[in-house]
Amino acid sequence: MDVYPLTEQQIAFFRENGFVQLDNVLTPDELEELRRAADEVLAQRYDVHIELSAANPDYEKVFVQKLNLWLLHDGIRKYTLHPRLAEIARRLLGVRRVRLWHDHLLTKMPGDSKPSPWHQDRPYWSMSGYDQISCWLALDDVDEHNGCMQFIPGSHLWGELEPIDLVHPKDIFALVPDKEPREPYIARLKAGSCTFHHGLTFHYAGANHSDRPRRAFVIIYMADGARYTGKPHVITDRLSLQPGQLFEGELYPILAEGD
Repeated sequence: MDVYPLTEQQIAFFRENGFVQLDNVLTPDELEELRRAADEVLAQRYDVHIELSAANPDYEKVFVQKLNLWLLHDGIRKYTLHPRLAEIARRLLGVRRVRLWHDHLLTKMPGDSKPSPWHQDRPYWSMSGYDQISCWLALDDVDEHNGCMQFIPGSHLWGELEPIDLVHPKDIFALVPDKEPREPYIARLKAGSCTFHHGLTFHYAGANHSDRPRRAFVIIYMADGARYTGKPHVITDRLSLQPGQLFEGELYPILAEGD
């Protein structure tokens, strides 16, 4: 499966709702390969710039987060840079080129787990523009019992709000009192399937009430031409970027290109 059969109807659904569910984006062999790679990195500890939850036990109850793993593990790198996934992102955004922002492995551990509260992704990021999209790949079957994704349709059109503290969250809906939220879309997925969501889309994942880890691999893409805003972010804090500087080069490679 070199190219995923993305339809015009799915593209239209994404642009109207801010997310789309796509089934079987990975083959069974690819899924097993990525699962093995994920388990290998999950068993390791990295510095705080790779493992955001390591210094905060309360954060780990929301999820264990390890990011930019493509720089450390060849098995992860293959899927972070996978052209099939990047081309889906490019077509959904409707841009000529997409670059990598970063990857991250999000694992909700069993037992003392907490929900990931309703939030947008874009307020945490330090790039200009609003052409960003995340691919959320399920490495395990997911539903409400173990923390699947949920989305508010159309919320990507409500503008950028303040970032939400994931450990001590406030009610994001109180920030948009003039909006009438639609019922959440519950993205129940089989392993190897995924969702794509816009950086401004309200989304949430419940606690993991199962007896096994819930593993998800996420790749974040941005349209070519984005510039550094100067906002603090773990991905950029150790670099010598200047506000207004283009994201380019080997750390932010172009992953898909088309007309």
